[in-house]
Amino acid sequence: MRTVSITEAKNRLSLLLEWVQDGEEVLILNRGVPVARLAPVSKAQDEALGLLVRKGLVRPGTGRPRLQALPLPEGRGSLLEHLLTEREEEE
Repeated sequence: MRTVSITEAKNRLSLLLEWVQDGEEVLILNRGVPVARLAPVSKAQDEALGLLVRKGLVRPGTGRPRLQALPLPEGRGSLLEHLLTEREEEE
């Protein structure tokens, strides 16, 4: 397994992805401490996701969510109060 610093990972992401596509794992270190691992997606994981998509249980993502488009609760009170009230109503 190869190891790289965060800075190196940012600067050489394309190369790291090539290594991963070739089957290698890359350990990313922050000041010498492991924080992440890049690894190839196993065929079993890929096939399992494909099965869930075919069954209609999940949809592939279309990008980052647009948080600005989410509706805000109406009325007074904090967002936390609205969340807690909503959770109580579901029970």
